[in-house]
Amino acid sequence: MIALPSAFSVAKKKKSIPAPVPGIVPRAVPVVEHQPAPGKGPNILFIIVDNLNDWCGPLGGHPQARTPNLDRLAKSGMTFTNAHGAYAQSNASRTALFSGVNPWNNGVWSNEQDWRHSVPLIGQPVLPEYFRAQGWFTSASGKIFHASSGGPEGRLTGWQGGRRGFELDHAWNERLPGPGVQIPDLPVHTGQNFNGLSIWHWDWSAIDKQDGDMDDAKVASWAGDFLQRRFDRPFFLAVGFNHPHSPWYAPRKYFEMFPLDQIKLPKVTADDLIDVPEIGKAFLKSGDSHKQIVERNLWRQAVQAYLANIAFADAMIGRVLDALERSPQREKTVVVLTSDRGSYLGQKQRWDDGGLWEEATRVPLIVSVPGVTQPGTTSAQPVSLVDLYPTLVEIAGLTKPEHLDGESFVSLLRDPLEKRGRPAVMAMGGDDHASYAVRSERWRYIRYHDGSEELYDHSNDPREWNNLAAKLESKEIKQTLAAALPKEWHSAHRPIEDVSMEHGADDSMCWSFFAGDCFSGKTSPDITGRSFAIEAEFEYNPEVDRDATVISQGGPELGWAVHLVDGRPAFTVNYDGLRATLKTDEPLKSGHIILRGLFGADGTLGVNATGIQNGARGYAPMEGGFPRQPEQGLCIGESFGPLASKLFPNSSPFNGIISHVHFTLLPKQ
Repeated sequence: MIALPSAFSVAKKKKSIPAPVPGIVPRAVPVVEHQPAPGKGPNILFIIVDNLNDWCGPLGGHPQARTPNLDRLAKSGMTFTNAHGAYAQSNASRTALFSGVNPWNNGVWSNEQDWRHSVPLIGQPVLPEYFRAQGWFTSASGKIFHASSGGPEGRLTGWQGGRRGFELDHAWNERLPGPGVQIPDLPVHTGQNFNGLSIWHWDWSAIDKQDGDMDDAKVASWAGDFLQRRFDRPFFLAVGFNHPHSPWYAPRKYFEMFPLDQIKLPKVTADDLIDVPEIGKAFLKSGDSHKQIVERNLWRQAVQAYLANIAFADAMIGRVLDALERSPQREKTVVVLTSDRGSYLGQKQRWDDGGLWEEATRVPLIVSVPGVTQPGTTSAQPVSLVDLYPTLVEIAGLTKPEHLDGESFVSLLRDPLEKRGRPAVMAMGGDDHASYAVRSERWRYIRYHDGSEELYDHSNDPREWNNLAAKLESKEIKQTLAAALPKEWHSAHRPIEDVSMEHGADDSMCWSFFAGDCFSGKTSPDITGRSFAIEAEFEYNPEVDRDATVISQGGPELGWAVHLVDGRPAFTVNYDGLRATLKTDEPLKSGHIILRGLFGADGTLGVNATGIQNGARGYAPMEGGFPRQPEQGLCIGESFGPLASKLFPNSSPFNGIISHVHFTLLPKQ
């Protein structure tokens, strides 16, 4: 067996990827272990609202939006009308915001990807971590890092991390709903299919619940109580509201604020996609949600539901702002309010997230700094949410960490008329398939990974209906904007060459993997016609890991996974439409576990683990081993992969500490 090192250190150079190392200390280990001295500086109230686009009073994105509390916050500080998330999906955007590192430098781009295992981020403090290390009292209420509603069962973990999500426990002195949980249980779970579309989380309906029954009401109440306390040090309070993220379930009174027969649809044009490159329209091939909505006459209902959920979120924001007004900390508290990404409501025939158009990345950003911001001011300068970390550090009078990509915009807060030469840059996709958008004060330039382009003039075309990229007079504009495009995409994972591997005299090969390792199909161990064995050592907590994946390779058509199904060790094999899942009769007990799996080239399967009296043995739907190398690669601790979501809806990334995973290709027969 290969001995493992006990520690891993990261170079502190900006944007550097750590040198080859054989092991990684789990991200759950605190960056600062000593008790810091009390900090000196302002309090920070950081409010993040999930999936809120420009449909609010300060941005005027929809004439019927009702956001009186956002409106009053805007009157107290500065509104940035050209602010953007660094990625058009939640996990990557939140990771960039709180790490201060752009997606192309931290490597995180999938909603299933656990940012805590990103190699470029290991050892670099995220925003609340840094403030806690500097002596601030840090607290969180609600969704801060990426998380989901927990699915039909409201699970603590599961798809996209569940209600726990990719939480960083040691970032906080206090946490609601409790240590290790981000989102309180919802009063109505996801997947009710009220709208008849059968798209699981993308559902909507008025529900017969009171405000106090809602998850976000609990988040607001806890934050309000926190603000009434007195502290001997400054605090950093993060408040995360789950609405208006889908499903759009809100108390009935909020739907009644927007009579269905009076709903105004977003302005669109029938030929909007004519001048969009084929790669930009690829989303239509994966299922035409817009067509379903139009044919079923549900567009007005969807807009009503989104407006209702925004109104509910605004009411919860109002509770926090009311509490701040009553707080003894009011005069020395900086307030930041933003969202992680925008949302389509039928524009570009698209819904929800993704893509690189304005609706996907533009977010509200309101900042109020006592003694600095002038009430009711605005700035149209381009700002990225990755700029928030260095901005708050400067406001607090702290030293800027070297690893940050963002640039402070404190000078804009002081002078609303100041110009900024730096554009906002956004991404979609990742690795070799990364595409980017650059947003200046006037222009949005999109370059896809195949070289296709779009260019929009926001001074004359704010809805991005006319792609000017092909026009000769646009050449110089495109060249100027293209200078801001990233030159490369840094992987979140270490390369296979950095993994410890031993050759046996008998032609066996043994790799030692760690949580977060993930490789392409070409660089993963070639399992064609080979038998292989797995030994994984980890700490098991049934509350969060009972449906977690330990190791997987391939996909639903061809691949395998060693995972847990309701706490029982399991081995799943997929072979060109056939599937076999072998699992033990007994579940694991909480604690230290060694799990072993065996795949024989003759089709035999076996799985066993610590504390299991009788392991399971069976057969895969093949003989002679895997007929070819799976196209999808090998990953440690990431969910799904070969596990189809319809068959394993609770599949989750492994949340606990994985000491090691030994993968051995056995000698050829």
